Amino acid sequence: MTRILHLWALLFFSLLATGIARAETVRLEPGQGIGDLKPHLVYESDPSASLADILNRFRSGKFSPTLKASLLETNYAPEAWAAVEIVNATLNDGRAPDPFVLTIDLPLVSELDAYVIRESGFTESLISYSIFEPFAPEDHSVTRLRTPVFDIAPQERVTLLVNFKFGPFQSFKMALETPVELEASAFASGITHTAFYAFTISCLIFFFGFHLAMKNWIGMLYAVQFGLGLAFIAYIDGLWFRFFFPDRPELQSSTGYFLLFALSGLGFVISGRSVATAGRETRLSIGLTALSALSIAGFGLSFFSPGTYVAFFGYVLLALMFISVFLAGRSWRRSEGPAHVSSELVSAFGTVLVVGLIALMVVGLETEILPVASTVKGIFSCLLIATMTGLTAHIVALRHKHANAVQAEIAALEAEAKRSRELLVAERNYTRARDLASLRQRQLATASHDLKQPITSLRLSFDHLADHMEPPVRQRLAEAFDYMEALSNSYLAETAPRNDGTETAESSDPTGEEDHAKKDIAITRAEPAETESYELSLVLDTVQQMFGEEAISKGLKLRRVTSTRKTAVPPMVLMRIASNLVSNAVKYTEKGKVLIGVRNRGQALELCVLDTGPGLTETEQQTFLKAYKKGSTSSGHGLGLSVCHDLAREHGLAFTCQSVKGRGTQFRLSLPASS
Repeated sequence: MTRILHLWALLFFSLLATGIARAETVRLEPGQGIGDLKPHLVYESDPSASLADILNRFRSGKFSPTLKASLLETNYAPEAWAAVEIVNATLNDGRAPDPFVLTIDLPLVSELDAYVIRESGFTESLISYSIFEPFAPEDHSVTRLRTPVFDIAPQERVTLLVNFKFGPFQSFKMALETPVELEASAFASGITHTAFYAFTISCLIFFFGFHLAMKNWIGMLYAVQFGLGLAFIAYIDGLWFRFFFPDRPELQSSTGYFLLFALSGLGFVISGRSVATAGRETRLSIGLTALSALSIAGFGLSFFSPGTYVAFFGYVLLALMFISVFLAGRSWRRSEGPAHVSSELVSAFGTVLVVGLIALMVVGLETEILPVASTVKGIFSCLLIATMTGLTAHIVALRHKHANAVQAEIAALEAEAKRSRELLVAERNYTRARDLASLRQRQLATASHDLKQPITSLRLSFDHLADHMEPPVRQRLAEAFDYMEALSNSYLAETAPRNDGTETAESSDPTGEEDHAKKDIAITRAEPAETESYELSLVLDTVQQMFGEEAISKGLKLRRVTSTRKTAVPPMVLMRIASNLVSNAVKYTEKGKVLIGVRNRGQALELCVLDTGPGLTETEQQTFLKAYKKGSTSSGHGLGLSVCHDLAREHGLAFTCQSVKGRGTQFRLSLPASS
């Protein structure tokens, strides 16, 4: 009797243990997939086991509910198996099998094999992906891997087995979707990725352009570094492999390591330049700059040992780079002058937000609080906006301080001129300083005016895509564009002449020193290199793309007449003139059309911009060619025609205007033709 009781107890506990270890069966509702299979997966890590051994271990309940694959156990991609049992709960009433697609979102996975094992024992290979094979579009859905469509019949029970060889991330998402669900999720993912890259690229263009205009080299280096960061994110999303070298998989590893170590190396260079005292090298600046040699060494080592150890070394350098850039950035801002409170608040808020996202990502690796790929994009966006906003606010504050210092210097020169016996010399010095400050101010105002147009164009493109975005994303992007437009407008407003009757340096020149000031500035400019000939259609097409959306929104027809004629006028000069003319034409034309094209005039050419707007009188034409002169109903800054006139005069081009009040305006720019 005792032996029988022992046998029954042993049988009971064996069945209980088998029931506990065995993975749960996932039930498919009719016509629906499963958006997240990961909570139902069990795992086994044995690279040497065969598919049959893995299947037997799964069915005998030997899989673990947790993933046990360390990234640093060996200098090679860690490997693991994931399994789940699925039953189609659809009523078996003779209907056709249901189609499904398995999708896996695992950034930079090295290799992946997926199998479906049916109750009959038939094993079907769904996908066999390797990063060492050419890019196959049919294996991808935006940034995810996908299998071909496979069927699961009603009441059929199947086992899914997936073998991973991980890249730098073990965080993944797996879903079983119907073809309709896959199409919807792929569309949403495509819109999200497009919005992210469009937003970050527009921010980087503005960031670089602003600091280029301010001649702030540290700011421009930051913009380049964020450009490298965006390229690295694009590499994680697989865009480099998809678009640049789909048939050269051997470039995958070297490209990734180059971006990783270039990002840390440039960061150390920025740190070293930031802590250099008044342009002079210190031990700290030399040491930080020398750390970039470790990045170069790491990249060289990746050619001999492209495994997880070198990647981990790159991540350590990246962490050290972030710390050094943060501390060096604070040191640089303080060395340039007292840090503005807004700059400090933005930097502090950005730091807290980034640290919080990193903490959530690290703590939530097991529970997937935040997906790694999305968190990396969030961290990058926070760093970009915080750095761009804080650094720009600091530079603008320094400009105000510099302007106040210039005003104080001018006042001191005035007082000295009144007291000095050499009154003429003092007055010339005073006027010279004032003219130089005014001309510098005009240059900065023109740069802000030119930057405003591409920002407006990007804003219109964003508004066109906004309907497909989530409301929080749309609101954050709109706020960012509002801030960039407000910053550009405020800078233009600050550089405009005062309306209190005070005479500016450009409106009065009693000593005739303005020409000397202009010559001094011209001398400091490098002679431009000789421009190669190019087709004018390049400029015409670009201008039409920039203002096409704005014209459509006003109900106007913006036409351009293509031309194969060539010219050697610097393209940036011609682009600035054409964009200002078309911008004004679209802005002030209420109905009708705007036309841009080129006319042949013998050996010369004429770039023409015609509109059906309100037209200009002779007096208005002469008035609006001067800076900051505009009509009573104008919402602009009075710089567009002035910029065109000045650029044409500086490059020896004839700029004319023909207009009939109430019937439209025609602007003509004579250009030398090239063969």
